[in-house]
Amino acid sequence: MKKIAIDIDGVVFDTEDLFRVYSEIFDVDVIGKDSILDNTQRTFQKRYNWTEEEKQKFYNLYASTIVENGNIMPGADIVLKKLYENYEIIVVTARNDKEIDSVYRFLEENNLKNVKVFNNEHDKIDRYLSENVSYVIDDDENICRNAANNKIKALFFKSSAANPIQENSCLKNVNNWGEIYKCLKMY
Repeated sequence: MKKIAIDIDGVVFDTEDLFRVYSEIFDVDVIGKDSILDNTQRTFQKRYNWTEEEKQKFYNLYASTIVENGNIMPGADIVLKKLYENYEIIVVTARNDKEIDSVYRFLEENNLKNVKVFNNEHDKIDRYLSENVSYVIDDDENICRNAANNKIKALFFKSSAANPIQENSCLKNVNNWGEIYKCLKMY
């Protein structure tokens, strides 16, 4: 059975969008100015001209609220249940130990049993290779490129602010879970 590695934030949960909302609020209410550097960047650390102290303050103020209140991306639960019938699914996420509970709840609520969860994963490629992953679904273009460079088919879940990346035989842009399903079923 082929194996799919999925990311969580920005793929299964809309937490990346919530980070964008709360970072704008923080920029206005706490920083008091428009500190945006590049709005196409996925993470707040790269989007704003904040000091390390400001980044940490933002994270301390909002991260747990964002992680606990993220909504499921439209169709994620529907498509994952369908994929679960024909693929082995693993979760590979950068979430730390304090942020992982909602992932386990989601899996349990959707009857996705025996799904391995690997958290505190930032580079991810070593995990993909050791787990012999066939497909990757992630919203980080560098992770997707790295997977594709290692002959793992990667689906770049593009947020509305991100630019599409150059596609090739191992790399494709997707915008929603319906497209993910189509790509995986028709590859």
